[in-house]
Amino acid sequence: MNLELQEQIKKIQQNKALAAQLMRSADGQKLLAMLTRDGGAQLKNAANAASKGNTADMVRMIAQIMKSEEGSKIVHRINEQIK
Repeated sequence: MNLELQEQIKKIQQNKALAAQLMRSADGQKLLAMLTRDGGAQLKNAANAASKGNTADMVRMIAQIMKSEEGSKIVHRINEQIK
């Protein structure tokens, strides 16, 4: 799962229009809300690392969200849009 998630993150990084579209979607907004429950500090750090090619923190955050049923469904639907 982590390798697939890393590939999806890289695909989004390379396609800014896709990233913008996903973040404007209802699922994107829900995911963003889940990722910023701590005020956004962890997401900011993970995004900075991902922009430099290190997606490990982002993968960890998404994997944590996927442990919940709602989070898993949201990530699955977003994943389907990316494919």
